[in-house]
Amino acid sequence: MAKGNHVTYLNTGRNALKAVLQVLSTARVEIGGNHRVLDYACGYGRVLRWLQAAFPQAELKGVDVDKNAVASASDILGVDARVLDPTLNTPLGGKFDLIWVGSLFTHLPRDEAIRVLSYLRDHLTDPGVLVFTTHGNYVYDRVAAGEKTYNLSDEGVQRILSEYASGDFAFSPYPHSETYGIALTSPLTIFAALAEARLSPIYFQDRGWVNHQDVYGCVLQ
Repeated sequence: MAKGNHVTYLNTGRNALKAVLQVLSTARVEIGGNHRVLDYACGYGRVLRWLQAAFPQAELKGVDVDKNAVASASDILGVDARVLDPTLNTPLGGKFDLIWVGSLFTHLPRDEAIRVLSYLRDHLTDPGVLVFTTHGNYVYDRVAAGEKTYNLSDEGVQRILSEYASGDFAFSPYPHSETYGIALTSPLTIFAALAEARLSPIYFQDRGWVNHQDVYGCVLQ
């Protein structure tokens, strides 16, 4: 189970499922038997358990770079959870009708985000749906007001605020890291990234996940 407040943990997963169902409704896609569902960057399964409950007849899979998280999700939920190859050179074993990515693009620079989006596109069926979350205006306002730094250095805070205010895909690495940190993205920057990855947006909800992260839904072009 999760560390800390279990009520918050469960509510986060339940709210993710709510967002997924809204995107599926928009896309007019139903998930049932003979369908495949992927939780990409599944962690210990906070959303995976809700996907399992919502789509009991679907084939469920979770992947993550964290070996301990994968082992826990597999043991506790009994789902096919595997360690992700961070080079993205290893296929995920077929295509999926629904892919959920929670709180990953919130940490990636633009080029890496597009690389992951392109990788996921190659694993998406037609008319499959990709649902993911980002940091948007709400997080920008919190950082700008000094309410929360998201573990960035003072220099990192100024960098990400400046880039976002300029309309860029804003990213600032964590201290002692170059490729992992905090990303701030507007709908325009996300739509541009989706176009580069040959994906078409069909859904956007500001603060759609636990009133914090923005939610996007997209399909193949």
